[in-house]
Amino acid sequence: MRLLQSLLARPKAPCSGPKPVDLPVDLLSPGFLADPYPIYDWLRRHAPVAPVTAGGVVLTRHADVRAALADKRLGNTPSRFSTLAARNRAKYVAADLAAHIPPFLDLPAHRLPRQAMSRAFHRTLAGRDPGLEALATDLTRAQAGQGPVDLLEAISRPYAVAAMRQLLGLDADPAELKAVAQGFFLLFAPLTDPAKFAALNDRMAGFRSRIAGMLEVRRGAVPSDFLGHMAALQADLPDLSGQHIVDATILLLADGVENIETGAATLLHLLAREGGPVDEAWVREALRLDTPGQIIPRVAREETEIAGVAVKAGHPVFLALGAANRDPGVFAAPEVFDPTRDQAQALVFGRGAHRCIGEPLGIALMLALARALEAAGARPVSTGPMAYQPRFGHRWPARLEITIGAG
Repeated sequence: MRLLQSLLARPKAPCSGPKPVDLPVDLLSPGFLADPYPIYDWLRRHAPVAPVTAGGVVLTRHADVRAALADKRLGNTPSRFSTLAARNRAKYVAADLAAHIPPFLDLPAHRLPRQAMSRAFHRTLAGRDPGLEALATDLTRAQAGQGPVDLLEAISRPYAVAAMRQLLGLDADPAELKAVAQGFFLLFAPLTDPAKFAALNDRMAGFRSRIAGMLEVRRGAVPSDFLGHMAALQADLPDLSGQHIVDATILLLADGVENIETGAATLLHLLAREGGPVDEAWVREALRLDTPGQIIPRVAREETEIAGVAVKAGHPVFLALGAANRDPGVFAAPEVFDPTRDQAQALVFGRGAHRCIGEPLGIALMLALARALEAAGARPVSTGPMAYQPRFGHRWPARLEITIGAG
């Protein structure tokens, strides 16, 4: 009888509309990870605050997502049920990392590391030419006349790693930096392989120790990179710990490498279809149309209600930025690429206190590389659909075969 009652109580998807979605929605299903947009579209119209198989709800309307970004009832501190909970700090590197970086902190703990990161980041870039155009041009020209190559492996990965290595001040092998950047996001993904998780945990622990050593070298020296500027800030911010600095550096490395490496494929695939010229507005519209950071999590601090749907305290609330950025109630013809579109309502980089600190650098990195590829006449071997990495919360291409003419 209890089983029957449970089945009867389970939310049912309405029958109207094309391709109905089973509720609760599985955000880890192969179909969703391969192409979430048809599911977003259905959810926006029929279940804008939809239950999720793993618990909690996902928001797909722009108005709800934007409101949630500023909703003080929703926090960033991991739930007590999470692997990232504070009680696991001694056991998991990911939990200890989460205790030091802004994406997993609420006020007042959030204020100090974000303030320090923002100051150091902008001081690193102020009045400095990071050489992005020259780097992008050199890497692109090196592949001219080489036949089909994978854009990620041959150009955008070495570009992103080299740029972040220099700006952050990381004296490490590029292959190691890529492995750490990739491992960062895998540590924060749903746990499916304990042995792999343990290996990643050990790798990250070792790399944190290495950055701590690099930080010691910066103390007392004239700052010229992010690590140096963070070290200098400790004189003004005595509560800023060395671990805050180390983990902030890893966060920026991971965001910069993974998003730029894969974002280049998204941009070039779109460039082949839509044409240029590429400028900042063009890049921002490309990111709205196919947002790299698809979903960001929040946690209900108390029992609450969102758009008429009850959410229990401690349960996750997933904000689907990718869905919000294609909401037809906000963006006219949202599936059409229009670089003249007003981007004021786009939520690519979030909004409010947790808006992405690295937004200006991210745009500059992608713009320089996209322009270099455009100038070189780079073209995808196939203009068919791209394959995407099966990553929760991100829309990252797996590879893109391209050619660049010898001329």
